[in-house]
Amino acid sequence: LKGSKGIDVEAVSGHIRVAAADIVLLQEVQRHQARALARALDARSHRWHFKHWPLNTWPEGMAVIGVTHAVASTARALSSPWKPWSWRRRILVSARLPLPSDPAHPLLLLNLHLSPHSAEEVRRAETVSVLRTVAGHAGPVVVAGDLNEAPDGPLHGQLEAAGLRDAWLVRPDAAEDPYPGYTNWRGWTPGTTRPPTTRLDYVYASDGVEVTSASLPRPGDEGFEEFSGLSDHLPVTAGLDMAESWPQG
Repeated sequence: LKGSKGIDVEAVSGHIRVAAADIVLLQEVQRHQARALARALDARSHRWHFKHWPLNTWPEGMAVIGVTHAVASTARALSSPWKPWSWRRRILVSARLPLPSDPAHPLLLLNLHLSPHSAEEVRRAETVSVLRTVAGHAGPVVVAGDLNEAPDGPLHGQLEAAGLRDAWLVRPDAAEDPYPGYTNWRGWTPGTTRPPTTRLDYVYASDGVEVTSASLPRPGDEGFEEFSGLSDHLPVTAGLDMAESWPQG
């Protein structure tokens, strides 16, 4: 989102309802905004995590909203841990959804917003730290968020080597649908009519998580223009089937 600019709670929650989302991972959101979204969705749980405080507005952070299932989450710093005022401070939010078939190995969801393009070395170190968390979890894993790297960047090779798959590339209709999945405007202005120009936002899934769909608003879709007024990033929706780990569906 673009919490420092304010958010349209009705529009954002409306999209989440249309997407029939069970769990929502948000970046760049303020605490009261996450709470308002959770209330609008009548969510089972929500948790906001502090990222940094720019001082000229409310603190910015990341959030996990459990719309249909209660989800517990924690956070830790990935970089600039002792600079709570700095926008360069980055955190990793870890959320866990218990699976009835195997309570000891819950689904782990990692919510990320990695360092920007100019900080390649820092971003690489953050990725290594994230993958240590992935390696230390015996159950299924989903990694999602703004990775601040184009699809041809080296970070994706690190994720793939760890056994994670890009949901956009492995979705069932990927072969018939060559759309590159652009999610971000360079030089964004609210309400722009230009299409997005790059892909920065991803969902990655481990073995044990079947990707059944992946979608995002696209130029030409009815109502697409509304999204460019909500944020400089488009929302990514992934359908993930946990049937192997969760026989009850």
